[in-house]
Amino acid sequence: MRIFPTVLLFLFSALSAADDFIDFEISANQMSSYYRAYIFFDGDKKYSKPLLAITSKASVYDGILKNKPQLLTQWHKLIELVHTVLADETNIRNVNTQAHWEVMSGILNRTLEEEVKGGLYNKQFEDPKSKNYLRLLLLRMEKTLALYMALTNPVGGLGISAESPDMDSKILEISNMLTLMNPQNTALKRVEKKWNYVEKILLKYNTNTAPFIVLHSYEKIRRDVNSHLATL
Repeated sequence: MRIFPTVLLFLFSALSAADDFIDFEISANQMSSYYRAYIFFDGDKKYSKPLLAITSKASVYDGILKNKPQLLTQWHKLIELVHTVLADETNIRNVNTQAHWEVMSGILNRTLEEEVKGGLYNKQFEDPKSKNYLRLLLLRMEKTLALYMALTNPVGGLGISAESPDMDSKILEISNMLTLMNPQNTALKRVEKKWNYVEKILLKYNTNTAPFIVLHSYEKIRRDVNSHLATL
């Protein structure tokens, strides 16, 4: 099976509960970003391919979510909706279908927020030199991208607005994490350089949006993060 480099799915065989859940969150946010990109760019196959790559691996999280039935049900409903939209391109401009996505996606995000409130990502994620710190950084980057795509393209210009999150603080949080990391590795130095570039674009979310540039930059960031994680 072909592996798409733009999709980062950390499917390790022996991980703690927190590690498993952070993998799930990364995938869920990536799926949201690619879905919105697929809608915004009128069914561009560049974005349907990573969507299919993510949904084809969706069942790997069934074991992780087996004790979280509400979250498991919400996840599978979103997967089903993605397949429905991909199977019939007329759904791209179907207001009801896209409104349904907004509602379901919002419910999933709120459930995820409740799950991590209890400090799921604890001190093992606080060491800037650790693998878990880097994976938490990636998660926060993915969350920021998903929010950016929601703001720049709620549902393909159909006039259904998304909630306006505090993007500025989320962007600053990522920049601060990179500063604490103080990258020395070549791949991580590229991540920092690319983030410094994309950060300026993200901060203009209220006045000037550039989803294609941001998505392309994120693909490069994921490749370098993946490359470095493979060495740890």
